[in-house]
Amino acid sequence: MNEKPEIYTTLNDILPIVELWYHASVKAHDFIAPSLWKSHKKEMAEKYLLQSETYVAIKNQEMVGFISMVDNYLAAIFVKTELQGKGKGIGTALLNFIKENRKNIELKVLKKNTHSVAFYNHSGFTIVAEEIEENTNEPELIMVWSQ
Repeated sequence: MNEKPEIYTTLNDILPIVELWYHASVKAHDFIAPSLWKSHKKEMAEKYLLQSETYVAIKNQEMVGFISMVDNYLAAIFVKTELQGKGKGIGTALLNFIKENRKNIELKVLKKNTHSVAFYNHSGFTIVAEEIEENTNEPELIMVWSQ
């Protein structure tokens, strides 16, 4: 059994979180040019992370993932690319940490990001709507979870 990561509420250094977000975004969205994600790095560091409630997962003194919430909206959840899909439970631990203090959660995920859609389905989220994401012009699913 894998040891669960420790989860912390402090943002001591935003740069590693932005780098993790960038690399994980490129891997998860291989159908979108990496330049799109690169063009959003500054905004991620200077706006989005600062406006959200962000928690980081630490294993063996290394940041291995993070989750960001804006009220009940799951704005971001990312795990280091080399640890994704390995059964380490990092994404699940982050999501369960958030679920402990909320009655419902809403998120948006690109439909072609099938691994994330499957993860959310497995975690109890259901699809409630579909729309077109304006930056990518890709179909995006709106998913919700309720206690």
